[in-house]
Amino acid sequence: MASSISQNAINELTNFLTNFATPELENRKKIENLSFDTAKSYFFENMKERRLAEETFSFYNSQLRSFEKYLILIKKKNALNELTESEIKYYLNNKYSKHNVYTQNCHIRAIRAFFNYLEKDGYITANPVSHLKVLKQPKQKIDYLSIDQIRKLLTSFDLRKKSEIRNLLIIMLLLDTGVRIKELCNIKIEDIDFANRSIYVYATKTHTFRTVYYSKETEAIVNIYRNEILRSKENGPLLLKFHAYLDIPLDEALPKERAQNWINKKGKKLFGKDFRLHPHKFRHTFATHYIINGGDPFSLKDLLGHTNIETTNIYVDMTQKDLKIKHNEHGIFASVSNVEQKTGDNYED
Repeated sequence: MASSISQNAINELTNFLTNFATPELENRKKIENLSFDTAKSYFFENMKERRLAEETFSFYNSQLRSFEKYLILIKKKNALNELTESEIKYYLNNKYSKHNVYTQNCHIRAIRAFFNYLEKDGYITANPVSHLKVLKQPKQKIDYLSIDQIRKLLTSFDLRKKSEIRNLLIIMLLLDTGVRIKELCNIKIEDIDFANRSIYVYATKTHTFRTVYYSKETEAIVNIYRNEILRSKENGPLLLKFHAYLDIPLDEALPKERAQNWINKKGKKLFGKDFRLHPHKFRHTFATHYIINGGDPFSLKDLLGHTNIETTNIYVDMTQKDLKIKHNEHGIFASVSNVEQKTGDNYED
């Protein structure tokens, strides 16, 4: 006959199982009393843990501040668990329906991300945005430079000045690597593998690292810049700030704002006062011509540092191959330097 379980064992098992039940009870308490301020602090703490960019924090802060005012109006700032799908839809339709699709989707995405996080981490059980979808956007027109515009830009520098050699290098690297302007201004000399024509780039937007490549054409300018401007420097910022009045490099990194202003002025001077030449236009130019020249979106995704192939697909599709080989074959200077061997390379916007 089997002996019965002792009272001590039963007590131990009861205590053991109670430990598992406690968090669930605490969680229920959190759900019942969840305020917007508490939920927002949890949401932002999670973004910090994921090391998201400062721009992302600003975006969500701006969108949620507007949403907070609505919650106060309908007296649900301290009762997020009671919020319904129809109340959120009313907020979006009433406040943003007259705005363009992009603006409406920004608010939809922010609210979806906020409530999806709260559901995922157990702060709410009923997710009021589970059926909320972004609006269909018309296809974007990608604003990029044509081959003729690139030629005009590259041949516009007074290379008797050291600052102009630096400026030419900025344009070459933006066109040849597709890096963001902040990433470019953060490049250090020690980040460059000169033998392999590659740069280890810190992606400021996603807090990740990636390797980008540059062509032999850019290498020629890199070498001149190293000899004439950097001299024997082996570390520190690659792109240097110059004296305001003298053609003398300073031992300081070029701020991205100064680079942006200079690029904008350069565009107006070359192409007219209504022409918008901004750093991201070079990124679009790199990506568009990469695809035009036969590159595929999978390798392009990695070169651009996109986390999602959907973002890259605005430039089109194909199959994955070795990035360095693909860059040598399809980088922008494959077109610019071999113009006599090609026809039909004047791709207008």
